[in-house]
Amino acid sequence: MTQFTETNFNERIESSIRDNRFVSSQYCILAAGPPRLREMGFAAGFGAAIATNNQIANQMVYPIGGLQAYNLAHNKALQRVYEVGSRRFYWLPSHSVGQLMLNRVYYHGPSLLRLLYAYFSDAAYPEVIFPTYNTFVSPPNPHNVMVSPGYDNIFLAMCSDMFDQPFGMLLYIKDNNDTAMGAVYLESAMIPSHNWSGDAMGGAIQEAAVVQFEWMVPVQVNQLALQV
Repeated sequence: MTQFTETNFNERIESSIRDNRFVSSQYCILAAGPPRLREMGFAAGFGAAIATNNQIANQMVYPIGGLQAYNLAHNKALQRVYEVGSRRFYWLPSHSVGQLMLNRVYYHGPSLLRLLYAYFSDAAYPEVIFPTYNTFVSPPNPHNVMVSPGYDNIFLAMCSDMFDQPFGMLLYIKDNNDTAMGAVYLESAMIPSHNWSGDAMGGAIQEAAVVQFEWMVPVQVNQLALQV
């Protein structure tokens, strides 16, 4: 374990850091999938499937391309409890709320809302992005859509009851040597806000969505060992 000593002018603080080995957004993947890991039937082997068989992994979750930026944030409710006769206080921690903000250029193919609901299909809207998706996943809630969210590539109608159904998201993190650092799955996610914008001077349509999720599940992958 790293020893904490006085400032050393010849050594770095973390001996595990290597020159030109780093993690950036170029090596992180966001993908959409079903609401919860257990609905895929083999959550424990999910990371291994990603690491060893990309074809299977791509049929479990759908990678989202064209992303320009994302921001993952948590807020936790904390209450301070004071007492008479003291200046000190105690913490009462409560619920945490997670949120993911996405910004994307609509370049070609499925729109952002279509991608986020890639897992969803029913009798009225049988088209799916995953050609063999049902081989791996049975829809958790076989909901029959009454109001169309759109057709083919473009889903924009947030008034559709399809968007009352949750989905899930995978954040998969690698370094620039293509070594997995870790992954998390955002369960039971919903979209409270979506924006689709363009302007006369801009050459591209911009999409943005706020995604709020109920639970974050760490996913074990074949990753770089912790080095201290």
